[in-house]
Amino acid sequence: MIHHTPEGHHIKLGLNFSFTPGGFRLAWAWYDFASHKATTYRFRFRWHIAPRFLWEAKSWSVIDAHLAVHDLELVSREVLQDLKAIEETQNRTNEPYAYIKPV
Repeated sequence: MIHHTPEGHHIKLGLNFSFTPGGFRLAWAWYDFASHKATTYRFRFRWHIAPRFLWEAKSWSVIDAHLAVHDLELVSREVLQDLKAIEETQNRTNEPYAYIKPV
């Protein structure tokens, strides 16, 4: 797919292009479903000040980026099972003192 995406907007999968006041930009973006990695290749031509061609390639893990944005951490299943077991033992020891008894 070919998309016209102005500077500052989110890029979409496929070829993205935009014209800037001092040049133009082409960006190719895709997502690998097997490894959960997104990759972008960006080619930019800037003709103001000192004309030059700029090239950038970037790849990142979508899951790690989502966890970092939302301040989350990965926890293994064994740790969660241990925490659940500790919570259940504490519920049993505190049960006689509770006003509302668990069902």
